[in-house]
Amino acid sequence: MFDRGINNTKFLDALKAWLPKSGIVGDRDLFIAMRKRTVNVYYQGCSLFEISYSGGLQLKTHFKYLVRPQLRSANPYVSWKDGRPDIGACMGDFFIDIFDIKSLKKASSWYAEAEKEGVHKIMKSNDNVIDVEIALSQDSMEEEATEERKGKGRRTADRIDFAAIQEKDGMPCVVFFEAKRFDNRELRSKTHNPAVIEQVDRYEKFIKRHLTDFETSYRQVCKNLVELNVDRGNPLVRRVAQTSEQLTIDPAVRLVVFDFDEDQRVGGVWDEHKQVLDDHFGNRLLLKGSPSEFKSGISKYNLQKAAA
Repeated sequence: MFDRGINNTKFLDALKAWLPKSGIVGDRDLFIAMRKRTVNVYYQGCSLFEISYSGGLQLKTHFKYLVRPQLRSANPYVSWKDGRPDIGACMGDFFIDIFDIKSLKKASSWYAEAEKEGVHKIMKSNDNVIDVEIALSQDSMEEEATEERKGKGRRTADRIDFAAIQEKDGMPCVVFFEAKRFDNRELRSKTHNPAVIEQVDRYEKFIKRHLTDFETSYRQVCKNLVELNVDRGNPLVRRVAQTSEQLTIDPAVRLVVFDFDEDQRVGGVWDEHKQVLDDHFGNRLLLKGSPSEFKSGISKYNLQKAAA
């Protein structure tokens, strides 16, 4: 089962009234992810807010994103009183105590690993990204709700990095991307296929099993993004939202590899591993040294052979 998109009219109306005043709309560092009953606001892979509706908007933020990145006072110490830390006296010095997007982004950046920072730069360069941190199982949805991680920034359950809408054969098409830094060990193995191949194969099987759910969900997501004015002005997103034109799903996940220099790209050690990835992914293997302005194969449907 795969289900995305908000149908609750009261929820949408409340979001339309609040989002423009929140500072979220127009902030290209933030990515809005439409779930079934919630909306998540992401920065560098961190969910800054989970927004739900129960008679009004309900916002939740993980406590670790509320710790100030810089103290408001010069004194970093908390006094103890009757066997308890006297937090109340200095709460505002240590914790973000007002709705401040800038401070929340800065606080969460401590929890964003280098790979997620790179993925963030890639998504910023492509205005056709329509979903991020795409949970494919109950475990991954529960992990998102609790912000549970294995090590710094490491997700442990199945989740595709992002989805983008492209034009394929004249029709809008949703395409999925798994992104890895060049130094990610999941790209390499000397004894068997690298872990990323099994990972992506698992994603593709799930998508194929639920193609109709994906089509229905992402049509609704496009409508939500346009209605809330967080579609980044992408014409394809608006085309899906405003017409009955067929939306297709491409189950063949792309592998995006980034953050390497010229010596690493042409190095003999990498050749062996790249050949394995080439043989499996073919023209679905997308490579670029820098994640900044990484658009080839993402902004448009393009399955030309990778050159690197």
